[in-house]
Amino acid sequence: MKTTSLSLCLLLLAGCLFQAMAAMPESQKIDSLLAEVWKKQNLQPNAAAPDDVLVRRLYLDIVGRIPTVEEAQQFVSSRDPHKRTKLIDQLLASDGYTSHMFNYMADLLRLTDNVRGRATADAYAEFVKKQLKANTPYDVLVRELMTTEGGAWDSGAIGFYMRDENKLDHLAYTVQVFLGTSIVCAQCHNHPFDKMTQLEYYGMAAYTNGMDTRVGYGMLKGGGMKRPSKEEVAAMSKQERRAMRQKMTNGVNRKDVAMVREALKDVLQPLRYMQVAWSDNKLPMLPADYAYDDAKPGDRIQPKVMFGHDAVAAPGESNLEAFAQWMTSPDNPRFSTVIANRMWKKVFGIGLIEPVDEMTDSTVPSNGPLMDYLTQLMVEKKYSIKSFLRVLYNTQTYQRMANPTEVELGGTYYFTGPILRRMSAEQVWDSMVTLAKGNVDNQISTDSSKLHEYLADIKMIKDTIETREMDEIVELAKANTEQREAGQEKLAALKAEMAEQKESGSDPKGLTRQAQRLRREASSAMLEGLVGEERAQGLKLGYRPDRLNNVMRPDRNSMMGMSMSRSERQEAIKAGTLLNLSVRASELPSPTKPGHFLRTFGQSDREVIENATDDATVPQALALLNSPASEILNHPDSDLGKQIEKAATPQARVELLYQAYLSRLPTADERMILQQVLRDRGDSALEDISHALLASSQFLYIQ
Repeated sequence: MKTTSLSLCLLLLAGCLFQAMAAMPESQKIDSLLAEVWKKQNLQPNAAAPDDVLVRRLYLDIVGRIPTVEEAQQFVSSRDPHKRTKLIDQLLASDGYTSHMFNYMADLLRLTDNVRGRATADAYAEFVKKQLKANTPYDVLVRELMTTEGGAWDSGAIGFYMRDENKLDHLAYTVQVFLGTSIVCAQCHNHPFDKMTQLEYYGMAAYTNGMDTRVGYGMLKGGGMKRPSKEEVAAMSKQERRAMRQKMTNGVNRKDVAMVREALKDVLQPLRYMQVAWSDNKLPMLPADYAYDDAKPGDRIQPKVMFGHDAVAAPGESNLEAFAQWMTSPDNPRFSTVIANRMWKKVFGIGLIEPVDEMTDSTVPSNGPLMDYLTQLMVEKKYSIKSFLRVLYNTQTYQRMANPTEVELGGTYYFTGPILRRMSAEQVWDSMVTLAKGNVDNQISTDSSKLHEYLADIKMIKDTIETREMDEIVELAKANTEQREAGQEKLAALKAEMAEQKESGSDPKGLTRQAQRLRREASSAMLEGLVGEERAQGLKLGYRPDRLNNVMRPDRNSMMGMSMSRSERQEAIKAGTLLNLSVRASELPSPTKPGHFLRTFGQSDREVIENATDDATVPQALALLNSPASEILNHPDSDLGKQIEKAATPQARVELLYQAYLSRLPTADERMILQQVLRDRGDSALEDISHALLASSQFLYIQ
């Protein structure tokens, strides 16, 4: 009887402590909504996760990496009853959160270095990081992305429109990301499984169709007036059109205008993908093969949303601003529901609505009352993603053991705990960086000096061209034209010589460089005439991102080390030219190149929304078993290597490896096996154990 009473008391005490860990009323509300379902389904919640499991999970889920040995030990040894809540707050406030959440947003927005202007892409990435670091409300962030005009020097948010050249495609991605609804089928025909029509699609597209991503010559002084639409030009008389053209060219004749355009072609090249401008007058036109009776091919379509309340522009407001306000309004339940569901999936491994971006009017969540509450909670938290996540991480449900059973396709999961998941590619990489370099979260870059210097120079070109008198620019263009014509004979001779060398099988690279130099000299003269020789020198060098200097060059293909001998690999590791585990994934090119460790482990190619995968593959196994990763981590210069060196005994070193990789000590059964390995393998034992831990499912999975 005494034993039973003692056990009951201990259970009650454990329950009270667990309740104290999740004392937030919103977290308790979520737990109670889940408990109601468990009762109906006759389910028991998973056991509470012990400290060593939870500390590793919190670091991976919030900052995207495993904890260091010191971080894990500090948490596990703490007697503070509120240590879990305090750690959650600490991690959410860290730069590691910015880095990890950036990887998520980059997948969601398909943010990539490889589309159009690199400087604009980097300004876009920097903008997203800054908003995440500042915890900008999600609705404010989305409105900023949708409505920002100007140049990349004004706001990196213009990269949102630069991502997709096709405006109709861009609209489909926008609705899918922010409203969780796939409307792309309706771009070409009425949707086969939903009520949306092609005409409604074009009505939605009319809200964003006026965003122009192409740079013209309207910046010339006298030509800075707003270029009229085709419809406005068609409505003009001949006299009005003549006056408009004269005003746009400041009275300069057409021949000189053409000459100026030719002379400025190379000068304006850097500006090509660095500005966006909005016009309410550019409406989409139905395609020539439009086949329905509700409109005709070629019709211009007025803005109209396909669901929810109307989006009507208020006085002084553009159609785009009205659309952005409509999309992010709390009165538009899809917006709040979609981001709440996305964050729930990020925390627990599966959404209450699946797929997360294919909502229809008939979509039913797996737990309707909980989905309704989370939607309401997102609005109450004023779209603060950090505040919303703080509630989820503080639930008892999140802090339970993970469910190792895979949810069948179309099946219902009742969230008795989070889903057991494999780390993302970025989590694997960032965890290896932690083992190699320790905590490098404070090295997350949210402000690149080189980028802003370049953007300032490009803006100077724009401002100079806009403020110079047209006749001055014409004179510069004439001199430039004479110089180019003088070089044409040399260029023609070079081209003829290059053709002869190609026919004879010789390599014409030297001549090609000479031809390129002639072209550059001509454009350089025009640039120097506009901004001066000193400023022109820096501009001629072009944009050279910081990442190219300190990350990309030393970071080789992660598989190349397999063909090296052990001594060659050790030299490459020492020189830092092989698998450079020095910076987090968020600081690498976005995405990395095919063949890189991150791509091998499923990093998204950013062509499709959330296109990353955690599927296991043979190349992944080879990358862990045969690549130099384990040697790098155990190298004397690595953070892990230095800690191993300090450990006094082989047993202490083994324990350190377990704490470093798994945030726990070996079990009794594991100790018996490890003792045998130490006896049998001698000096190679530690590296073998490290290699085995790195490739183990316990390391790769978030338990």
